[in-house]
Amino acid sequence: MNSQILDKVVESGVCGIKKAELKKIFGNECEPSLAELTHDERIIVDNKGVAHYVWTKENYLSHISQNDPKFKILSKLVKNLENSVNQMRSQISADKNDPDLSFQAQFDDSISKLSSSLGWVPLSDIRQKVCDSLEIPQEKFYSLTSSLIESNQAKYEISTGGQEGITVRGMLHGYVRKL
Repeated sequence: MNSQILDKVVESGVCGIKKAELKKIFGNECEPSLAELTHDERIIVDNKGVAHYVWTKENYLSHISQNDPKFKILSKLVKNLENSVNQMRSQISADKNDPDLSFQAQFDDSISKLSSSLGWVPLSDIRQKVCDSLEIPQEKFYSLTSSLIESNQAKYEISTGGQEGITVRGMLHGYVRKL
């Protein structure tokens, strides 16, 4: 009987079918079937005026989106939110595909985690962490580090010393800190 009731509900479309009409067709024995279909979330029973109507989920959503102003507003808000989330996801994936942004994020994160109380971190320590994370060779690390520091001089300060680092004006700079 469940499938017969479900067929009638599907046939009713967006308008739905009165629960009383289903009782006329199938008799009072349809109550347990309606309860089971409702429990399985295959149908929705709701008031439309003073009568109880029965819809499929899809048809019910169409019905309330056409007839309920509050639902229309919420639906638009949800769609806008969904679009915003999708834009953020695509931006994040684009950022992941941009190795320079990924490098800078890893570089900054390493400085934050490895810095002393004065903020200085040996470039060799940062290199180990970033190269392991991004799977880049030492030469690429120091090339990206030089570019990053040159283009962000107000953000980073470098200091001479250390066993390895970047050469600026003929001197080896092996320490860095964020300003």
